[in-house]
Amino acid sequence: MLLPALVVLVVGASPVTVVPKPEPTSSQNPGPKTEGVDAIAIPLVSFNSDMGVGYGVVGGMFLYGKGHTPYQHGLGAQVFFTNRGIQNHYVRYDGPQLLGPMRVEARFEYKREFRSPFYGAGNRSAPEFTGDVDDIRYNYDKGSPGAWLRLRGRPFGESHPFQVYGGYSWRYTRVAPYEASMLSEMNPVGIEGGPTGQVLGGVLWDTRDSETDPTTGGAEELAVRMSAPMTGSRYRYMGIALSERRYFKLSSRFVLAQRVSVDMLFGEVPFFEWSSTGGVLFTEGVGGMSSVRGIERNRFAGNIKVFSNTELRFHAFDMKLFGQTMKLGAVGFVDMGRVWHPGVTDGPWHKWHPGVGGGIRLARRAAVIRVDYATSTEAGGQRLYMNFGHMF
Repeated sequence: MLLPALVVLVVGASPVTVVPKPEPTSSQNPGPKTEGVDAIAIPLVSFNSDMGVGYGVVGGMFLYGKGHTPYQHGLGAQVFFTNRGIQNHYVRYDGPQLLGPMRVEARFEYKREFRSPFYGAGNRSAPEFTGDVDDIRYNYDKGSPGAWLRLRGRPFGESHPFQVYGGYSWRYTRVAPYEASMLSEMNPVGIEGGPTGQVLGGVLWDTRDSETDPTTGGAEELAVRMSAPMTGSRYRYMGIALSERRYFKLSSRFVLAQRVSVDMLFGEVPFFEWSSTGGVLFTEGVGGMSSVRGIERNRFAGNIKVFSNTELRFHAFDMKLFGQTMKLGAVGFVDMGRVWHPGVTDGPWHKWHPGVGGGIRLARRAAVIRVDYATSTEAGGQRLYMNFGHMF
């Protein structure tokens, strides 16, 4: 199951949306390329408890040019299916210096879920749920083609921590509730589906020593998004997201990493947006591999979401694999999250949903593989995840 990911690490392919800081040049560790092309396409096999066994093909192409780091143009594409009826296909582009100091990122994608989770709204939703994620009562059929374009830049120079970004996203969501499902019973705003066009923007103060595997510094972010008829949306609402990521190097082998994220939605919010958050990093929840591990994906959703992630990362040792240097490490973590939603009873303020666990990390330069096992106090609260990149 890890073989395709190991191939990516060995060839040094990295996600096209990150800018790894150049590493020192040596005979064992060559510097960044300045000319030519790198391309790779590999079979993709993965697993996590929320989506099941996944399979497909992922590919990338990097075009290098003098004066452009880490590359001049990055292209990526994926075709991906899972045995739980989920599809995730995309084509993406990344131009780090396409418009002078301005970075241009774009993505077109198609998502399909025959069993998209819906447990109702609020911090105490579906108390009768027993942990069966295939129960039709807690699922619906969803299809959602979409695209987004984002511009990012550092107005005070490449070495300055201040970043600003803006862009536009559009998605058409098709909703097909199952008979006798919670969605059919609740009939919330958004059950008709339709387009959601968003204008988005944000500012970021980034002092991390590395975007992909940080050990010191932090990143503070404020992001806003707005949907209205004038943006091509059927619904009128806005969102504000705040996040803090901080990294403390305790020793040469231990790093303490902490993230706190707050997302608030106001207005005529369609139910399929209750679980989404704004900002540079895509997260959904509360529940799942990007918010609170050990809890079913999107188990608790609502207009206001808060979650915290604490990780103790351990760099065990370096090893050689197919002639390449790899970092092998481990992590222990504690996640917790909470939701507030208008018109429902959310319980006392101290009612949070925790998840705890541990995992392993395998890294080479910008490429990181994570495998996590987590458990929680919720029904069916044991889950396994395999994914690319640190959680934050």
